[in-house]
Parts: sequence; structure tokens; C-alpha cells
Amino acid sequence: MRYQGIKVTLVTGFLGAGKTTLIRHLLAQSPPNERWAVLVNEFGDIGLDGAFYADLGVAIREVPGGCVCCTTSAAFQQGLNQLIRQYNPDRIFIEPSGLGHPKQIMQKLRSASYQDVLFLTGAFCVLDARNLKDERYTKHDIFNDQIESADGIVLSHVDRYQQEDIDLLESRFGALTSKASTPVLYMSEPMALSADSLDIGLMNSLSISITPESDSNHSSHHHRYHEGGGVEIPIQNERWSYHKQQGAMQVVGWRWPDFDCFDKENMTSIIQDMSKPNGVYRIKGVFVINSSEALFVNVARGEVVITISPWQGGSRLEIIGGIEGDWLEVCQNYCAKFL
Repeated sequence: MRYQGIKVTLVTGFLGAGKTTLIRHLLAQSPPNERWAVLVNEFGDIGLDGAFYADLGVAIREVPGGCVCCTTSAAFQQGLNQLIRQYNPDRIFIEPSGLGHPKQIMQKLRSASYQDVLFLTGAFCVLDARNLKDERYTKHDIFNDQIESADGIVLSHVDRYQQEDIDLLESRFGALTSKASTPVLYMSEPMALSADSLDIGLMNSLSISITPESDSNHSSHHHRYHEGGGVEIPIQNERWSYHKQQGAMQVVGWRWPDFDCFDKENMTSIIQDMSKPNGVYRIKGVFVINSSEALFVNVARGEVVITISPWQGGSRLEIIGGIEGDWLEVCQNYCAKFL
């Protein structure tokens, strides 16, 4: 079979911006005669984000334990190639980690390896404008790289903006009423993007020459691999946890066997408490509460969202935060109270 002309939409955004929410919104607009797929990456090793697409019935490939930004990442290329070969989709959404480097992903997608196979038709950055007044974000290279690499900026949590946030948006991007802004800004409540806008960067993509594959721009962050090159994978039905650091960020994660079951009220209370320490940027989790349902936990900026949805599988939790403070020890102590 010949694989050719597959459109790729890159959706970036810093931790907690709303990338998964936007992609779910877009997948709901999939034309009935097209196959759409998602390649999702996480900074952590567990492979959790795919659970948030499980109910949509689309092809998913996860690249946990590193970043799809790595042009030398065998896991990235293997996951992408499997998605292409097994499903030959019409469009692939790539959701990098909130700490992913989009310029390196774009270089890979435009390399000779994927000439004629993939068209990067648009890069979108999901941005919570409230972060523009926080130097933890505005002085972070990746935060700025995501914005500068985007064809379009999709603003999230718009209903919570104050006038200060609007002023900062206009200071950075110009008048919000301008239709000629670059990148294009999409501002609505709730956050929305029409599928008709997905090919916003197609003309630019077609005019860019093929770039040679090189790891010269690869950042110096490290990843945990076996000597054979594969990501370290724990045994399926054992309790397992890990901790890793990348620059000024660290992540701690836990996974529980399928048979472990959690109490809804207890979990809700603990998650609320875990979201409070300074230094906690992001919490995502799935906690089994009975044989067919789980609590889906999503925490960003201290704001906790917990829903109940059908789920078959084990429980998982990941927390991402800064290297300062004692939040890590606090969260580990809370996790000891889960069961």
C-alpha cells in the first residue's frame, strides 16, 4: 500500500492549556468519509493521555516517557510509522507534551523520511492568556517557542480572563479585532476551532524545502531507556511509581493494577488537597471506582475538574511541578492514603 498525502495537524500548548480538550472538539467534527488519528505524547512514563480519547473510537498511539520533539527518538518515529501503516489515516493530530519543542517536531515532519507521505498543514498553540502575566511561563523558552511556531493561537478559559489578560494579549499579538494578525488568534467561549481552519499552514508547508535529518538542534534533556533503546515498561498488574526530572520540571507518577478500586469521596478530597501546594502545575489521573467506571481527574492552575466516565483498565496518576518546594513529598504522602 502506498502512503501519501496524509495531513498532519500539530497542537501544542504549555501544561494545562487545554490541548486534549481542543483535539476532542476537533475529532467530533471528523468527516464521515475520513479516518482521523492521534499521536499523543507525555512527559511522564505511564502513558495516560490516551485514556482521555478512549471513548471516541479513533486510532491512538502514545509515546510516553520522553518527548515526541526528539528528532532522534525511535519511539516517536515508531509510533508515527505504526499509525501510518496500520490505519493509513487522512489526518493525524500530534499532541506533544506541554514541555515539547515544536520546532524540532516540525523539522522531523518535513524531513526526507516523510517526503510526500506527510503534509504539516497547520500548527496550533493552545494558550491560556492568564499565563502571560506569570514569569514562570513568559520566561520559559518552550512556552515562547510554542507560540512563535504556531500558525494559529487558540485561546482557552476565555470566560476567566480579566481586562489585564486582554491587555497583555493585545500587547503581544496586536489588536484582537485585526483579521490579518500572524499568527491568527481564535478567541471564543467555550474554546472552539472549526475543522475548516485546520489547513491554515498548508500553503506555507508546500513552499518549505525538505530539510535533512539531524540531531544538531536536539536539546540536552535526558530520557530513561533500556540499553536496547526501548522505554522502560513495568509489569502490567504490579503497583508501580517513578520520578524523573527535565530541567526545572519534574514529574512523579503512579500506576495501580486493574483490580485496585478507589473510593470516590476519598479520592475527590485528596485530589483537592494535592492541587493546593505551590509548585504543582498539572495533575492528571484515572481512578477505578467500580467494574465499569472511573474518576477522570484533570487539574491545572489549581482548578480541579473531576468527572465519571466508563473505563476498562487500571488506575493511573501523574503530577508535574517545579523543582522548588516540598510539593513532591506532600503528594507522595497523599498517595499513600489512596487505598
